[in-house]
Amino acid sequence: MRNRTLLGAKSALALLGLAIAQVHAADTTAQTQLEAKEQRADKAAAATVAKMSMEEKLAYIGGTGGWDVKPLSAYGVPQIHGADGGAGVRYTSEGNAQGVVYPSGPNLAATWNPRRAIDFGRALGYDTASGGYQFITGPGMNLYRTPYGGRAFEYLSGEDPFLGASMGTAAINGIQSRRVWAEAKHFAANDQETNRFILDEKIPERVLREMTLPSFESASKNGLVAMMMCSFQKVNGEYACENSHLIAQILKKEWGYKGFIQSDYNAVVDGLPAAQAGTDLDMMGYQFNSTILKPYLDSGELKAATIDDKVRRILRAIYLYQFDKFAPLTTHNMNSATSNKVALNVAREGIVLLKNQNNVLPLDKSKVKTIAVVGNLAKYSPPTGFGSANVMASHYISELSGLTQTAPNAKVEFIDGLSLDPSASVWSSKDSKGNKVAGLKTEYFTNANWSGDAAATQISDHVDLDWSTDTLPVNGDTANTSIRYTGTVTPTTSGDQVFKVRADGAVRLWVNGKEIINNGDGEHLPTNSIPPTIPSFGKVHLEAGKAYDIKLEYSRRDGYISTMGGLVGVQLSWASLAAPQDLSKYDAVVVAVGNSNEYEGEGFDHGFDLPEYQSELIQSIGKVNKNTIVTVHGGTGLKMADWIDQVPAALHAFYPGQNGGQALAEILFGKVNPSAKLPISIERNIEDNPLYADFPNYDNNLSLKETSYKDDLFLGYRGYEKKGTKPLFPFGYGLSYTTFGYNNISVTPGVAVGNTPIKVSFDLTNTGKVAGSEVAELYVGQAHPKVERALKELKGYKKVYLQPGETRHVTIELNDRSLAYFDVDSKQWVIDADTFNISLGASSQDIRLQGKVVNQFRQELSTTTSNPLPRSALNSTKVTVTAVKTGGVDDQETSDDTGTSDDNYGSTDY
Repeated sequence: MRNRTLLGAKSALALLGLAIAQVHAADTTAQTQLEAKEQRADKAAAATVAKMSMEEKLAYIGGTGGWDVKPLSAYGVPQIHGADGGAGVRYTSEGNAQGVVYPSGPNLAATWNPRRAIDFGRALGYDTASGGYQFITGPGMNLYRTPYGGRAFEYLSGEDPFLGASMGTAAINGIQSRRVWAEAKHFAANDQETNRFILDEKIPERVLREMTLPSFESASKNGLVAMMMCSFQKVNGEYACENSHLIAQILKKEWGYKGFIQSDYNAVVDGLPAAQAGTDLDMMGYQFNSTILKPYLDSGELKAATIDDKVRRILRAIYLYQFDKFAPLTTHNMNSATSNKVALNVAREGIVLLKNQNNVLPLDKSKVKTIAVVGNLAKYSPPTGFGSANVMASHYISELSGLTQTAPNAKVEFIDGLSLDPSASVWSSKDSKGNKVAGLKTEYFTNANWSGDAAATQISDHVDLDWSTDTLPVNGDTANTSIRYTGTVTPTTSGDQVFKVRADGAVRLWVNGKEIINNGDGEHLPTNSIPPTIPSFGKVHLEAGKAYDIKLEYSRRDGYISTMGGLVGVQLSWASLAAPQDLSKYDAVVVAVGNSNEYEGEGFDHGFDLPEYQSELIQSIGKVNKNTIVTVHGGTGLKMADWIDQVPAALHAFYPGQNGGQALAEILFGKVNPSAKLPISIERNIEDNPLYADFPNYDNNLSLKETSYKDDLFLGYRGYEKKGTKPLFPFGYGLSYTTFGYNNISVTPGVAVGNTPIKVSFDLTNTGKVAGSEVAELYVGQAHPKVERALKELKGYKKVYLQPGETRHVTIELNDRSLAYFDVDSKQWVIDADTFNISLGASSQDIRLQGKVVNQFRQELSTTTSNPLPRSALNSTKVTVTAVKTGGVDDQETSDDTGTSDDNYGSTDY
């Protein structure tokens, strides 16, 4: 029997060796094929450039339409069409239908699963190609610094550069496996919106190299990303698109980037320095054209070779991809079942369980027969942010419908009286005969100040006016339109009531003669960006059963938009902040709170507190029903400390995409065991954030001209550890319905030798009663640093799926960069001779195992050849494709398991 076992083991080893040899052979073949394709593309691009006149070249480096690269018809090069939106195909200049709405960047980061990022990228690339487009403006890869950041919902890096370097590269590889260009953005440091067009970020070189840039470095070196988008703001005195240190020196020279740089829209302020710095395509074309640049060519200040390089880079990308010999790819469904499955799987793995006191979750279908749902965010399409990444789902599963479908035998009721919904708020007034009727008396004026007689009067059931779609008795001219609504409201519960007005103009609301809302002159936020339509809200104490007079005055203003999640119109809603006692009869209450495109998005930063007095609402509900479950939405952390101890369960759903309602319901009822981990730290109080003193305030003050990144080596968990302050929920934290044990760590070799992989191995065991996935996180810290360094930094992770009682021997690799810091004097990465502490655990504050590795001699690593990802982490970002046909996008392509993790969904088939 023993001999048979030995023979079996030898056979298994032989098969494993054969498999490894086959993988290496496949990698070598793929690399050889890629190099051959690159050589052909280089030659073709050079040949075309040689034929072009300088006028043709200058015309070519300015974009056209909303997102496109111009055609070169004389040379057989077509127009290259781009689609906007990093979390889905938003819409395009051709007006084609949008694609699937995927979960937000933080959701993807929260999966801690590069394979899930690959599948996301492949699905997004599929949707893009299916619409006839050759590139997508994503993924967004900037770091999360504080909860104020308006575009944090777009970015998949969380607060850690290693997480961004791995997840971003995986998404890029997925997108580009569809023979669609990915575009890494925003290069670099576009991590706040306050005064973004002129804000000067003072970023020390170590912060740039160690924190800001590694995700982009990996996108260049490991993802071979076709495009990068340079951002609006200044970095150390130079606009990002005119910053030669960032683009010419670091990106193109040191990293050897072969793709091209496209400007953000109007981000090129001065054509000459942008051209010299290395920006290749001015998307709006205002600065890259013959009129602006030809005089500098004539004077010799701008070299012809500089223009040639821009054209060559763009053409090289076109020839490299070929785009099915430039045939259109409009043959598939942009809302396919497979893409929907990908969106669902990311949401399943990207919703973080933060609290589960007394195991109130998962809900037991046999016991939970009645569920109350509170919050408008649960009623309709799962929310998302405002701006160019806003994609409003045409098909979706709301959280309300997800609960109804997942628990068909339970009675699921939406509580309108506690939810701010303009279409459900109840009003009353009197008609022309003095009879009481439902709705509000509505008077339309053809002036801006409600003067004179109304041009028209009617009864409106609700205040939910959209000028872009509704037919009204007045034309709605923005300079000469005002409306007055009057009537009464009668609460059914005594206590505080919240009133909310969202409008493209000035609004004033009185309740029983008391003004509770006044947004001044109604001009949009002090931002010189795309204008959001942000609500105003106020509260007042009212008694049940009593009628109170309501008067709303609204006057239109110019400059608002109806797209990207904005609104041109006016909405009024009200709800009780006091939970009625009969809420106690439900077996569970699910409360959806947080931000949406109304409060968060591109062009403006936002506050830390929950909007609409939602904190008061949660506390009120928690007092009435002991099984209150809170789901928080938004692209950032939000204030939870004032209510988290008063409810038994809470989750952060971020923005979970169009199938987020199903994913959430599956988690709440235990069909899916949550496995997400926070990619950010969530503070108790905003003042606890390590960068609070330096981050621009969320008041979006246009007088702010400069901000400092001097403390950003201690961003996020690094700073909390330095300060000795505990966040409410730490980076890397997330609960499961099972438990995991860590044992038997070994570090091999124990002495660092060049770039020989350092293997940290350990046993991971599912010690609970249900199957689930655990993210094991590996942190490295230098024992006696010569320069200021964090106590520990994430340098590896692995997600592992285990059955109850199952143990798996897991290995996470480190490389030389895992130990290094950037030395500003030698301009290289340096590893000091020292001992390095290895920490392994379930979060940044839950370390289970520790080890050490020694580096005996100082090492200097090249910025060109060193890699932010160790070999195994790099391999986890690669796409393995089987059954690929030669026609381009194919429904039968399959993204194989990359070895990063096993999970209960498997890879997604195409």
